[in-house]
Amino acid sequence: MDNIISRQEVLSLPDRGPVNLLHFHQGMVLLIGADAIGLYRDRRAVDDPLANGLVGYEAIPEPLRSEFREPGGYVVEQVSGFIGLRSGAALFIRPDGVALYPRNLDALHNRDCCWLIPFPPLNA
Repeated sequence: MDNIISRQEVLSLPDRGPVNLLHFHQGMVLLIGADAIGLYRDRRAVDDPLANGLVGYEAIPEPLRSEFREPGGYVVEQVSGFIGLRSGAALFIRPDGVALYPRNLDALHNRDCCWLIPFPPLNA
């Protein structure tokens, strides 16, 4: 059992198209789309048109974007905070937030981070 991600959904959302939703045990949801990653406070926030509950949102650099493919969508691997993307890029769930790296090894060595979506303060 993964100690960070409780479950994953692959679905199509109105106005966003196909996405992966990774549900954290604590309730937050990580949305992986064709051109961006979003971190939300909970599943309801993903569907909120006013973006209430959006923690952070970052664009995926063009060279790191990939096509959606069934059955896994954009995700090819997900283990204990490491999320390998179909493009070869990787997301890593760090103590301070969710970071994007250009390659799997970069994530494992914490080098060449593209961006970080910080987690909200615990009392927020």
